Amino acid sequence: MATQKLSFFEKIANTLGALYRHQAQQFPRRLAVLKAVGKHELAPPRTADLPAIKADWAKVQNFIQTKQYVNLTVKEGLVYTAVALEVVFWFFVGEMIGRRYIFGYIVPSNYVSKDTKAKVAEKKRLAALEA
Repeated sequence: MATQKLSFFEKIANTLGALYRHQAQQFPRRLAVLKAVGKHELAPPRTADLPAIKADWAKVQNFIQTKQYVNLTVKEGLVYTAVALEVVFWFFVGEMIGRRYIFGYIVPSNYVSKDTKAKVAEKKRLAALEA
C-alpha cells in the first residue's frame, strides 16, 4: 500500500506540532530556571556589595589610566567591547521602555507651547493696534 505524500503545509504543521510538544514539556523546568536566575541577577545591589563594586570600579579606572588595554589579545578586546556595547544598548532599550515609544516622546497633535501662544497673542495685539 502506497503512502500519500505530505504537502508542504502538512509538513510545516507536523514540524510545528512536534516543536510545540517538545517546548510544552520543557516549559516548567525552563520557567523555574528563569525565575531563579531573574531573582538573583535582577536584584538591586545590597549595601554589602558596595565595597566590591567600588574596588572593581577602581580596577577599571586603573586599567584605563595605565593603558593596560594595549596588552589585551584580540579575543579579550572583542569580548570587552561586546560587553560595553551590551551595556550601552540596554541603556537605550531602557530609555525606550521608559518613554513607552521607540522614536522620542509622543506629543499630542493639538499641543501648542506657552511661548508660541504668547507670540501669537502679541502679534494679534500689535495687528489690532495698527488697524
